[in-house]
Amino acid sequence: MGILGLGRGILLTFGIIFALAVLKKLIIVFGLLFAVIKFGIVIVFIVLMISILVAMFRGNAGSKTAI
Repeated sequence: MGILGLGRGILLTFGIIFALAVLKKLIIVFGLLFAVIKFGIVIVFIVLMISILVAMFRGNAGSKTAI
């Protein structure tokens, strides 16, 4: 009974430690994934703002030369 109880306790402890290690890795992986997605959204936003500014300046330049 003592050996079986000890084995069960070791197995339970190993399971908890393994689950915590896997959870830690998942948190790191998803954190990096969300950081990459956030960085991509910021880059797309900056490119969109620059394209809007270029279109505005191009439109103003065209209207000034036409008048």
